[in-house]
Parts: sequence; C-alpha cells; structure tokens
Amino acid sequence: MTDEFYLFVENELQKSQPANWQRISADKQLGDEPCEISYAFLTTIKGEQKLVNILILPLSLNLDAAQESTLLKLRDYILSKGCLLIVINEEAASLQLGNTGVFISEKLQIHTPDFIWITCCRDKSNKITLDGSNYESLHLGFASLWDGTLTYLGPKEGFQPVNLEIMRDHCWKCKQEIKTVTGIVFPDRQLDNWNNADWQYYNDQLSLYHIKGDTAELISNFVAVLRQNDESITPVGLKFSHTIKEHYCASSCPYCDALQGNFYVNDKRIDLLHSLQCRIEGSLTYYSIGLNIDRYLIQCLYEGCEICDHSTFGGWGRHEVW
Repeated sequence: MTDEFYLFVENELQKSQPANWQRISADKQLGDEPCEISYAFLTTIKGEQKLVNILILPLSLNLDAAQESTLLKLRDYILSKGCLLIVINEEAASLQLGNTGVFISEKLQIHTPDFIWITCCRDKSNKITLDGSNYESLHLGFASLWDGTLTYLGPKEGFQPVNLEIMRDHCWKCKQEIKTVTGIVFPDRQLDNWNNADWQYYNDQLSLYHIKGDTAELISNFVAVLRQNDESITPVGLKFSHTIKEHYCASSCPYCDALQGNFYVNDKRIDLLHSLQCRIEGSLTYYSIGLNIDRYLIQCLYEGCEICDHSTFGGWGRHEVW
C-alpha cells in the first residue's frame, strides 16, 4: 500500500490546520490498519467543541468483508460518542466510484451532521467537489469546515415536526374526487401556515411506501382525526398491492376502498411540482405532525431529489440560508 495519498491528505490538513486544535496522540486513535483513524483532534466549529476523526481510504485499498464490518463498527462507535467522522477516499476519476467508493456510498455513508464524506479525484489533481461540477483543493474544503461556511442542513434522526402532504385527486377506480395522503416532507423552517411559497422541503417527498411500524400507525391515527372534518381524505393503513405482491403503508379510496398505489400517486404528483401555486390554490396541502424519524427514513430521503421549486438540497455544502 502506497503512502502517497496519506501524505497528500496530511499536507492539505497542515495548510488549513484549525485554530487551537488539540491533537490526540497516535496510540489513542481508534482502529487498526488499514481501518484506522489517521488524525483525531479537538477543535471548535461554529462555537461548538468537536472531536474530529479523519479516516483516509486510498485508491489502492481493496476492502474485504471483515474490513468493511470493522469500518461500520468504527463509524457507529464514533457517531455514538457525538464526534465528527470525516471519511476521505481517493478515486481514479471524478464522479466515478471504485469498490471502496461504492462501499462508502451504499453502506458506510450516513446523512448526519457528524459524518462527512469527501472524495479526491486523481484526474482533477486530487481536488474535491461539493456540488458535482465545481472543484477545489482539499485544504480549502477543510478551511470551510473549520470556519463554518461548510455546513449541514437538513433533518436529523429523532423526534421532530414534519409535514404530511395531501393531494387533491380522483380515485382511479370509482372516479370520485378525493384528497390523497401521499407521504411526508421535511420543511426547511417552521411556519403557522403552509399554503404559501415561503418554504421548501429537503430533497424529496417520502411516500407512504417508506413508512413502517409505529410511525405508520401514528400517521394512520393522525389522518383518522383529519377525516372527522373531511371524509374525502383517504384513510391510511397497511394495504396489499397485487402489482408488487406485498403489503405496505398506503392510502385507500374513502368511497370504494381501492388502493391508491405508490406509483400512481407519485405519477399524479409530478404535474403539481412545476409551480408553488398548487399550494396556494389547494392542490397540495400540508399538516404538521410530530414523528420520531429513524436512520432508515433519513437514508431514504437522500436516495432521491426532486429538482423543483418545492425542494432544496440537504446535507453538507455551502448553503444559502433564508
């Protein structure tokens, strides 16, 4: 294994060394080669003291199953302590993932303020990109983190208010006018009134298909209360889809009980995402509900992104704050 990439990261870190950092001695750093933390130090980021751990994964590294398991356990331990984990991997070309990059993308990466994934691209002189199009030196990325211009925006795990979305619709089977519960969105701010253009939701709408267990039951009970004032709102519950041959959380027609399937509902929503006017005239309405959001739902949220006026990008980046 070459030490070239490790030396490169060290030099970039030295160029942007955070103020008043307190380096943790090598013998106290977590993990064993090649699954070991290369740098650990205390520093202050946006007024909060953080223990930063930097994990370096060069292009030459070929992880086996045991090493992947070790890295997952290392990640979970670091995050359980409220520390920041920065994973820096090397790729041959921009926007191209090798085996290690695929492992990070599919298994190791977690969307949280305590996990940052940075990829250095050999074909870009080991520069990094935050948006997929603009490239900069790694030390500038480090400096942006230390000074707080690189930030995390978006939902986190835990109990929080989200918005239940309801769409004005017609039942595909009986043709009655209904109001279909489509799923939940994570708003970028809290407002008293949602029928306006003054807010966006992060990344994507999470359809009812992704909602499971106690969270599905809470939504079902919440919808039952809404239906006391408006019986055209679709009940929500566990339904069997003959199309995909499985049960999942879904809306059903309040008049004929027909399943309003995930594909059908999402297809109908697309036409409403070209303008925020649909919120104002009531084609899409939103109700605030408190839910306990787990890691699975956060991961689902970041697997897609609606490119429209309704949504905004979440995660790590240089964000424009309202």
